Amino acid sequence: MDSFRYYLAGGMSNLSHEEMRNWREVVIDKIENITSMGDIAVYPVYFNPVEYYNQFEDFHKNEREPFEYDLYNLRKSDLVIVNFNSPNSIGTAMEVAIARENRIPIVGLNEHDYNLHPWLVESCVRICDTMDELVNYVTDYFLY
Repeated sequence: MDSFRYYLAGGMSNLSHEEMRNWREVVIDKIENITSMGDIAVYPVYFNPVEYYNQFEDFHKNEREPFEYDLYNLRKSDLVIVNFNSPNSIGTAMEVAIARENRIPIVGLNEHDYNLHPWLVESCVRICDTMDELVNYVTDYFLY
């Protein structure tokens, strides 16, 4: 069975470690729950940037390390799932632009109905209003 790599993008600046981590873990758990019960075409493998570098622990010597590492993993992905939980996040906007430039489909989540920049909106295949809508869309259209 082939693997399908998805990257979890979203705001991190000015958010607690819990706020950065929780939504990503929910997405991972929900996708794993759905795919474990069915005959999927590909095996989902995720990249969660919060697991590697974060602003609360000083493991890296400069900001270029996490920047390059995250973008390396983004470019290897088959899909980007982006949470627009911090609509003014420069890093998230860059991840969306780089994914788009690399022709990687992007599915967004905008639970709080933020007014997003039109380029963010147009870069996404779909922007979902709820986590369940996002997970169902991803599993139905990309994994089965």
